Amino acid sequence: MIAILLLAVLLLGYLVYALVHPEKF
Repeated sequence: MIAILLLAVLLLGYLVYALVHPEKF
């Protein structure tokens, strides 16, 4: 359960990072 929650937070963080730094993608 905690692993799934951690994975979701990590994925959300990656999404936000991709939105903030679009020039890296």
